[in-house]
Amino acid sequence: MTEFRRVTDAFYVAPQIAVDDVERAADAGIKTMILNRPDRETSDQPDTQDIISAAAARGIAFHHVPITAPPQIGDVEAMEEAIAAAGPDPILAFCRSGTRSITLWAYVQAKSGKMPVEAILQTAREAGYDLSGHGRALETLFTVGQ
Repeated sequence: MTEFRRVTDAFYVAPQIAVDDVERAADAGIKTMILNRPDRETSDQPDTQDIISAAAARGIAFHHVPITAPPQIGDVEAMEEAIAAAGPDPILAFCRSGTRSITLWAYVQAKSGKMPVEAILQTAREAGYDLSGHGRALETLFTVGQ
């Protein structure tokens, strides 16, 4: 069973989920899922279409914002759009380990200029992710976003 890590009341991250995790996510109130890894990145990755179908059957919106390296501005903007489309409803973002998902969340927060970088880093730490290596890039986006 995959652990869903609470980042905020409306945003959770997880390592790769399985089809069975979709029902648990629906039971937990998740209304949107965002996959942050490419299809078939590894041979052990569940089929994305199976997860999309399971999500649709439970009324969960699904977005695919795949990244393979540190996020580019287009990745951040695509994640920002997916988060905005969800509105206030809870989101579960996932990738192989959850790191890409929390990183994209952090960049979206910095780009909006609404959350100071230290608060972003602390929130990520509390969810179990050390994003301190992204501090300078987050500061740049935060400055631009204000």
